[in-house]
Amino acid sequence: NISFLSSKLALLCHSRVSPGDCCGDMRLCCCRVGVAALLAWFVSVARAEADLDLILYGADGCVGHFAASHLAKQKGLRWAIAGRNRQHLDDLARDLAEQGNGSTVSQPEIIVASLDGTSNPKRWVARARAVITAAGPFSVHGGERLVQACAETGVHYADTSDEFYWQRWMIDRHDAAARQSGAKVVLSSGFCVLAGDLGAQLAIAELGAGADEDVAVDAWLETYNGGLSAGVINTGKAIANASYPKTWDADPYVLAPGAEPELRVDSKVEGMSYPSWVHGEGMVVKNIFGPYDARLLRRSFTHLKQKVRLRVGATSSLYPRWTAFLASHPGSWSKLARCPSKDVYDDGAWAYRFRATTAAGGRSSEVLLAGAGDPGYRFTALGLAETGLCLAGRSISGCLKSGTDESGSGGGVQTAMAAMQPGPLRRRLESMGLLKVTTQFLAANAAAEMSLVV
Repeated sequence: NISFLSSKLALLCHSRVSPGDCCGDMRLCCCRVGVAALLAWFVSVARAEADLDLILYGADGCVGHFAASHLAKQKGLRWAIAGRNRQHLDDLARDLAEQGNGSTVSQPEIIVASLDGTSNPKRWVARARAVITAAGPFSVHGGERLVQACAETGVHYADTSDEFYWQRWMIDRHDAAARQSGAKVVLSSGFCVLAGDLGAQLAIAELGAGADEDVAVDAWLETYNGGLSAGVINTGKAIANASYPKTWDADPYVLAPGAEPELRVDSKVEGMSYPSWVHGEGMVVKNIFGPYDARLLRRSFTHLKQKVRLRVGATSSLYPRWTAFLASHPGSWSKLARCPSKDVYDDGAWAYRFRATTAAGGRSSEVLLAGAGDPGYRFTALGLAETGLCLAGRSISGCLKSGTDESGSGGGVQTAMAAMQPGPLRRRLESMGLLKVTTQFLAANAAAEMSLVV
């Protein structure tokens, strides 16, 4: 009630600031820091009282189904599956129970809800510590309503979005609210942004670069054996039909609009033109996922105050290997936009290599991330689920960062590596067999091997 709120605010003001900082009636809004402190206190209370750890929205879609299957195996998890269609959710819940032969470790609740504006998602969002969603394209299916609900209620959030213009809108419209509430709104937790963000930070950490050192990072996708997900195809259609400032297309820092000028060191979204010959690598070609990765990786770099020159591409052998993989799985071409067959899901594989080099001294490190299974579905689904578990405090200890931005709340519209610690996340994903990490510290003067020769 109002009396309680006023007394709580007054107590916070008196305990945290001097009388000179206060203004007006103490019963209402007495000081500069009182409102922020009170809001943070309310958010902490709300999280403590949340009756669900996690809500998975879009659970009845293809990626959502795979994510739900993983979450159902988490012992003691309090969670819910959510979406627009009750029958689809009932069918999924039944599938999860049958998957566990009646012994599913954690059975979800069912929440029927749409994001079409006919109801307020805050009513069910507020029940959880974190909400994750696979209901894309997010610019088409009301994704902003879920972002707004989480940002304003202090509930952590993650998605599998790829529409960079929509991601920019979320930054512009909801970053301030998320910072104030402490909600970590994590954009794009699927393949290959999550792998790219993690790999780049592991390579930089392995390098041991100082805070003021300039670093160059090359990110080469070496293997992508899997189907082309419906999400990628539909996202491409959404981008083609979207209306946004076209200058954003060529802006490497479109997703880091507040980046300090000295951190804006790249002039091209992918860092270079393709195809190009790179000394020590050979021919490097365009990575079809490269622009998605590069924009978000730069948001991580600038958030972490890292001055990084980034190049994102693919080895020339990637596409012949991918073609051979699809050819060896009859029928896979006709099913590119559907859920993968069991053979494609199981037989798929991926590899993403990162090399970080200091501009001065030429120290260099190399990190290879690789995994089994269709990357667009297995890694995306489990990556989203594991991000949600980390945000909900149900993952490995030390996974979640706190107080990582200037507001001190740790909230905001973020990337995976702005919200999570790379070391604990790596250990968690390795322990469950989602990826394998190989690291190597290279000799001095390795920077010369990264020079571009056209």
